[in-house]
Amino acid sequence: MLKLYAYNSIIPIQFKHTIIMTKTFKPIIIALLAIMLTSCAEIRESMVAGRPVDLNSIKLGMTKDDVQKQLKKKPDNIVAAKNYPDTNTLIEVVQYSQWGQNSTPVESYWLYFVNGKLDKWETASKEHKP
Repeated sequence: MLKLYAYNSIIPIQFKHTIIMTKTFKPIIIALLAIMLTSCAEIRESMVAGRPVDLNSIKLGMTKDDVQKQLKKKPDNIVAAKNYPDTNTLIEVVQYSQWGQNSTPVESYWLYFVNGKLDKWETASKEHKP
């Protein structure tokens, strides 16, 4: 490749075809990187979701953040929430599940938080509502 130097400059001037090739490859490289990063995030999320729920590691009185850190996973969803303004009490029920290999929950647990502190937990049941 022939390099030309601008007057009073040590920076080479490149031909247009080199610049055009760089401009066409840049979006392709960015797209490939984006695909790789999102697929890695999906794999990580599925690995986290598949972690067992070790209820032996949590204690009554823990905050929701402490429980989440201890279980090393986020809750699946909020099952129920109720605010009692007379007593200034907020009750939230969140669900943690252990997932099988075919992406179905093997066992689910409801954790009850009163004013942000863990009050009790139980195995989730279709016959019983929180």
